[in-house]
Amino acid sequence: MSSTAALIVFICAVIATVIIGNKFKCNIGIIGICFAFIIGTIFMKQSIANVISYFPASLLFQMMIVTFFYGFAAENGTIKVVSTHLIYAMRKNTKLLPFVLYLVTFLVSALGAGAGATPVIMSPIAFTLAAQMGFNPVLALIATYLGSMGGGLQAWSSSGILFKGVAEQSIGEALATSAGWAYGVTLFIIPTIFFLVVFFLTSRKDKSSGSAAEVIAEPEKMNKAQKTTFTMIIVMMILVIIPVFANMFFPNPATKWFASKFDIKVLCAIGIVLCCAFKVGDAQKVVKNYIPWNMIIMVCGMSVLITMFVKAGITDVIGNFFSSSLPKFLIIPMVIIISGLLSFVTTGPAVIFPLFIPMFTAISANTGLSVVALTVACYAGTGATGLSPFSQGGAMAVVGCTDENLRNSLWKKQFILAICFLLTYVVVALLGYFNLLGAIFK
Repeated sequence: MSSTAALIVFICAVIATVIIGNKFKCNIGIIGICFAFIIGTIFMKQSIANVISYFPASLLFQMMIVTFFYGFAAENGTIKVVSTHLIYAMRKNTKLLPFVLYLVTFLVSALGAGAGATPVIMSPIAFTLAAQMGFNPVLALIATYLGSMGGGLQAWSSSGILFKGVAEQSIGEALATSAGWAYGVTLFIIPTIFFLVVFFLTSRKDKSSGSAAEVIAEPEKMNKAQKTTFTMIIVMMILVIIPVFANMFFPNPATKWFASKFDIKVLCAIGIVLCCAFKVGDAQKVVKNYIPWNMIIMVCGMSVLITMFVKAGITDVIGNFFSSSLPKFLIIPMVIIISGLLSFVTTGPAVIFPLFIPMFTAISANTGLSVVALTVACYAGTGATGLSPFSQGGAMAVVGCTDENLRNSLWKKQFILAICFLLTYVVVALLGYFNLLGAIFK
């Protein structure tokens, strides 16, 4: 099968997979594996063993081990207690309360709640405070989404490990790790600027009233299990973050050794054993309720289908289009736009990343653009439109809004904000931000 024919068949297969999955409420990962077997063995003349070899066992392991460790913090209530303590400590900063909500949401997500669970915790708090204090509910919406995404996609988080694992399949561990840290820095800078712009634009119309102290009750104290879990999370974050940045800015054999040995997967495995030893939670409940098996099956299953087509050369066709048809300065903005538009109808880790990232090596060789810069641009575009009401992230951000009329009025605003956020990334790309990232995180 030619590369062009493979691309056409691939597009049809992905569309059919999404339609069948939505129609019959079936995990698209399983459907993707079925299509991989049918197309691979019949049309591409591959053996069943060869198709099975495309299954990303290392990615499955990374996602499972990291979410297993952080699951203890969710199971014993550590994350919820931490969030209420942070909000309570900042309760007197009434005028800055929306920004405080954003920062607290970021921290809670970064501490292990992740981009999926954090909105469940923070969205009800954010919308309750918006109603009681009188600030614009749009700020509650974007504080929840941007904070959840910003903290939950850091390199040490479960979702950050997912992104790294998918990228690692195509560009190798070193570049995938650099891209993960570069995106983590980006998620602290660009969303914060975007939030502050919206904050200042909407704050002039706010009619804030009352005191946050009257709305926020004093939280309960941490119990022994929660203190132990919180301590382990902080220690793990320190062991992951400090060696990486020490090696980046002060490279020497010692920092290189520590950066390579203090791997998140190893630390999480040790953390799981310690959580069981100290009895901070029920491991069986964590495995059952807090490891996202549906997401793991979806991502790994679609990876089988996409990897098979990547081997058939579809990324060469797409990569040649980018390299030969676009000026160099427009390639990264176009990656952001296309990945952002695709994110309206499909998921990044399952479809967009496995499709786009493999071609970045070829684009880099032809244009001189950094693979890290291209990868982060793909992450950014996908994350920007995740704010839309069509996506899981956008839907979860308003889960705490109990006013049906308000939720309906936010629908259009979510779509507009998603487009504005996407265009923000396009603008900073044109200004050379992603090229700068590529030069720093080599």
